Amino acid sequence: MLSSGSIKPAQKERKPKKEREASDESPRKGKRQKGSTGFLAPLQLSDALMKFIGTGETELPRSDVVKRIWDYIKENNLQDPADKRNIICDEKLKELFEVDYFTGFTVSKLLTAHFIKMK
Repeated sequence: MLSSGSIKPAQKERKPKKEREASDESPRKGKRQKGSTGFLAPLQLSDALMKFIGTGETELPRSDVVKRIWDYIKENNLQDPADKRNIICDEKLKELFEVDYFTGFTVSKLLTAHFIKMK
């Protein structure tokens, strides 16, 4: 049977927060370093995508390509005024994606065919 007094578990001695942060040298903490892995890795572009972008670049990170596509969409007012999630393709986008329209969420999916896997 337990006694009526409560027993507290031994408390772990803790350093003040500033000391813990200063001594924690984990590579996951703090600012991330830009590298050539994951989303920041430059990918080989298809000829059609290079033509669309028009800068002569043969490799770009996926995030840069998506940003440039969205910049193009906004500059050319290609969003459907009734529902801005829908994109109405002009001739240049039709040539690239081979569709008349698409939803904005599918930009990355449509671009997948234009990234050449490097070995």
